[in-house]
Amino acid sequence: MSIAVLTNVRTDTFFLALWVAYYGSLFGRENLHIMLDGDDWRPQVDLSGVNLHVVPNVPRERTLRLGFTSRWQSRHAARLLKGGTDLVLRTDIDEFVAADPSCGMDLPTLLRALPPDAAKAALGLDVIQSPDETTLDEATPILAQRRHAILTREFCKLVAIRRPVRWMGGFHRARDVDIDIQPGLLLFHLALFDRTAAEARIDQRRSTAEHATQGAHIAQRLSRFDEVSGPDAREFDMVAAPARAHVMASLPSRSGPHPGHIPDGNTQRGHHLRLPDRMVDLLPAPAAARALILQTAPMP
Repeated sequence: MSIAVLTNVRTDTFFLALWVAYYGSLFGRENLHIMLDGDDWRPQVDLSGVNLHVVPNVPRERTLRLGFTSRWQSRHAARLLKGGTDLVLRTDIDEFVAADPSCGMDLPTLLRALPPDAAKAALGLDVIQSPDETTLDEATPILAQRRHAILTREFCKLVAIRRPVRWMGGFHRARDVDIDIQPGLLLFHLALFDRTAAEARIDQRRSTAEHATQGAHIAQRLSRFDEVSGPDAREFDMVAAPARAHVMASLPSRSGPHPGHIPDGNTQRGHHLRLPDRMVDLLPAPAAARALILQTAPMP
């Protein structure tokens, strides 16, 4: 079974390197497709063997940019599927899809088991450094060092498709596609997994042209570190199944279902929880990314 992995990126050295290291190890670099947002910057990462698609005319205003990117990637995924690819896995550059070890499968095996018309979402976990978590150790897997997350509808995204879809801006859902979260399929959003890295990322993005709407959106998210400062983190296995059911009880709209709300969370966005021990080895150590960053690149 042929699986392609698709993303887009603009001036984002560390996560680009981590994305290539992670998905390349699972599916092969020849199956990675990266949409490079703009031709006014050059990736500072070893991308040998990866399929690069430079798109020079992406709008800079955030809403227009999201719409343009979702249309471009929907068309590209459709071309891949019509050209012999069996499944497209699509994520943002800071999103890492994995299989919960409790399902008894690794990610490639889980994806290969999906039916021919599948359009599956993942259970979304926004990983955030808590006040009691220390500076990153480069050699230790990320989820062994960062155990707090917000389980939120925001990142229960449609990621795995075996038929063409029209993703909506932000890639949270697709037009007229039901919200169907595959059991065992997890999405780890890592934008805030480390405060130092998050701040360095904001500084790096300012090195190229950026619309005020995009910069404000990214900087605003720094306030989310406060979401994991409380003492009441829940256990993943206590809340995952009910949260999945709530999100799949979707909200209707003219363009199709939206992910449903989680009404019983302990934060505004959902459940502040602690990740179980079985997940600590799902994602690589930061060193896996550092190994692909070119020596001339600034180190976040």
